[in-house]
Amino acid sequence: MQYVVYIALLVTAISVWQHSAKYALIRAYLPILLLLPDCYRAMTPGLPDPSFNQAAILPIFVAVIVSQYKYWRPSITDGLVFGFAFFVAYSEYSNAGYAEAQNLMFAMLTSVLAPYFAARMCLENQDDDIATARVFVISCVIVSAVSIYQFRFGLNPWSLLFGPFFPGQGTGWVTTFRYGVARIAGPYSHAILAGIMLAMAWRLARWLEWGKFWEAQMRHIRLPGKKSNWVNGLLLLGIVMTIARGPWLGGAAGGILMWVSRGKERGKRLKLVLCVFVVGGLIGQAVLDSYLDIKPGTVMTMSQESAMYRKELMEKYEAIALDHAAIGWGRNTWPKVGGMESIDNYYLLLALMHGIIALIFLILLMVWMVVRLVIRGLHDPAAPNSLPFTFAGIIVMVFISLGTVYLGEQPMPALFFIIGWAEALLKRNAVRSPTLSIEIANRTTLGLNRGFRHVMR
Repeated sequence: MQYVVYIALLVTAISVWQHSAKYALIRAYLPILLLLPDCYRAMTPGLPDPSFNQAAILPIFVAVIVSQYKYWRPSITDGLVFGFAFFVAYSEYSNAGYAEAQNLMFAMLTSVLAPYFAARMCLENQDDDIATARVFVISCVIVSAVSIYQFRFGLNPWSLLFGPFFPGQGTGWVTTFRYGVARIAGPYSHAILAGIMLAMAWRLARWLEWGKFWEAQMRHIRLPGKKSNWVNGLLLLGIVMTIARGPWLGGAAGGILMWVSRGKERGKRLKLVLCVFVVGGLIGQAVLDSYLDIKPGTVMTMSQESAMYRKELMEKYEAIALDHAAIGWGRNTWPKVGGMESIDNYYLLLALMHGIIALIFLILLMVWMVVRLVIRGLHDPAAPNSLPFTFAGIIVMVFISLGTVYLGEQPMPALFFIIGWAEALLKRNAVRSPTLSIEIANRTTLGLNRGFRHVMR
């Protein structure tokens, strides 16, 4: 029954054949990525074991490579993405051999390189941006709505639905509780990962709302008030139900950065925001140090225990990470400190598993993209619906959130999809108007060309 995963591959292959790679990417791959769990695999003898979204991206990636390789011009971003994927895969191969490394190599192809290059090559204009954002947001609204069941009853609907198809898998998928209520995880396995995904959708939903790209497309749906308010309300409810403080903090930082795009004196706003980040970071560190200054005999709260655990993680694992600094210890072979097998910080975990080089590539990639997106946003006309600032806010949110959770499951391909989408935006020659008319918004120029020879326009 686990081979049901390959239905996802069949769906995208048919979409590519009948329409185009772009259509398949937006209308088939994105819903599969956002709505179907990544933790379930098709255990295929002699081959890598794909998840739903990993299987789904393969026909699209092949179509993009076949049709676009002659037009590809390498960029620094391409190099950083490839460098990260290469050193993660090489680290595992060096430490554990090919038999253990094949699935991670496959993951780097299907969860890093393929989503990045597919988005970079396929998303050519603002109509594509609107269509992609709508599918992304609507999929996450569905997740939020369905997850009310988990928040109320403590049972994950995706685990209940898909678990019988994958006996023995997803055993680590458990509902966690905080403040006496269940934290929703949706199809993303963990509440913090769900918080990251829904926070991505929140930023895109705000961009759609500020650009007035919602109401005309939902005119057949009868709801009291503005439809965009229902979308925003469900997403916000989902974010709250994750009770995930990392994405909350990261989302707030992304929102502060978005504030820069709304004013005419954006240079001054940007300097103010940078000062807020620096001062806020220093104050936050001081408050954390005071918070963790536990007096003898004092009983710690659960929040203090969690924060203390993360602090001790860094202290105890730093020397271990530096001992194999270049390429790490391998995904499953890094030395464990007793009682601290769970690494709640992806930067530390990445250094332990795959080394400082891979870590540097990832950090440089995110910083490089944020800087370029902010510069592009400052050169665009001032408007609340700035797509460059929206992407920058998403990357900042992920950057902060990764201090509390690992980069895995759907957030990894989603992040690299967003980075590829942002790179496509930055590579466009024309600086487009910050808003579109309703007539333009109603068009869906998705490259609906028939036949494989018209995979891309």
